[in-house]
Amino acid sequence: MKKAAFVLAGVVGLALLVSGCETMGENTKRGAVGGALVGSIAGGVIGHQSGHGVGGALIGAGVGALGGGLVGDGIDAKERKAAAATATTGEKLGMSDVIALSKAGLSDPVIIDKIRATGSVYRLSVEEIELLRNEGVSSAVVNYMLDTGK
Repeated sequence: MKKAAFVLAGVVGLALLVSGCETMGENTKRGAVGGALVGSIAGGVIGHQSGHGVGGALIGAGVGALGGGLVGDGIDAKERKAAAATATTGEKLGMSDVIALSKAGLSDPVIIDKIRATGSVYRLSVEEIELLRNEGVSSAVVNYMLDTGK
């Protein structure tokens, strides 16, 4: 029981450490915390097989946090780059731009921020709404686009 509490305290401490850094993007934080949790469980199970469950959990948490953080940082970097590109051009976003941003994997808040920052206004027809949805644009983004035309 003491070992489980020790592992849990280590994971919670690592999660608090990772989530407390203001310079990290949200995806980096989520990736690090998620990686730490998954890694600690996997490491604990694997380590338990050799009698080193606590050590395995701590190593797994560290490796998982590092891996998850790196993946999340890659996503944050892609979003920052796309945001910078739109911010520098200042051009209004067309439907094809929104579709491209969505297919590039940018999150809804980032796409909506780009629409807002460029002052883009949409008066979408039923066919255009269907096209956006068929191309994978989320309902949240489509609804925001509809609200710009009011």
